[in-house]
Amino acid sequence: MKTIVLATDFSANAKQAAHFAAQLTRDQKARLILVHAFHVWPDNPAKTGDFSLSVQATKESSEKALKHLTDELRKEVGADVSIEYIAREGHTMNAIRAITTEKNADLLIMSTVGTAPKSAQLMGSIATEMVEETDVPLLLIPPGVGYAGIKNIVLGVDLATPPNALALETALLFAKSFGSVINVLCISEHPENPELKERGEYIRRLLIPQPHTLSIVAGHEVYTTLLDFSVENKADLIMMLPQSRSWLWKLFAEGETQHVARLTDLPLLAIV
Repeated sequence: MKTIVLATDFSANAKQAAHFAAQLTRDQKARLILVHAFHVWPDNPAKTGDFSLSVQATKESSEKALKHLTDELRKEVGADVSIEYIAREGHTMNAIRAITTEKNADLLIMSTVGTAPKSAQLMGSIATEMVEETDVPLLLIPPGVGYAGIKNIVLGVDLATPPNALALETALLFAKSFGSVINVLCISEHPENPELKERGEYIRRLLIPQPHTLSIVAGHEVYTTLLDFSVENKADLIMMLPQSRSWLWKLFAEGETQHVARLTDLPLLAIV
């Protein structure tokens, strides 16, 4: 892992996620790029000039806050850790996606919730919406979670459809880079189905080089089964492989990964 991007809105929860990102960056010997996206409405009469709401003034204010955060993180992880920052005008998700592409990011990190944690748990947040929009793996950090290394991972896999081989390979590479044990959990209403067992064995063969366990358990409520399993196995991180969905489906329903990310108190890595 070479480049990690941390998107922040400067809220307390985002600051906590930044500290998590900085410590992970140090352990991975990577570089960290702090990103803040801001938007000035086109019809704002102060769009140009030295007014407090102008693009330039907003950018300078954002850069000042980013520099302050950078200095704070360097004091914690040391000056040897490479930390950069970017303030970018634009709608949040579009700006973040553009920067991760430009910088060839290996990982995007965001706080699960920003300034409104209660409403985010009920309705989701920009961070959970990014699960459907990001082109790079997305690590979501819930409130109150600090970094203490990632040694025990639970990977939730849906065996109803064959797993995306590329996403599965990426998940294994992350587990290897973290030096983690990976506990694969396959949830099915029909765990004795021979076809599902065959798919489970395919995953097991892929996992041979990696310390792992594989469990196929009965269940229909993904969130409850996955969280109970993660707590039971003392997981430091949950991984999920979001399925591609049509725009119409996205319009009316959230995916399982978004659902889990919205409610869990464990870090969640969505592999895309």
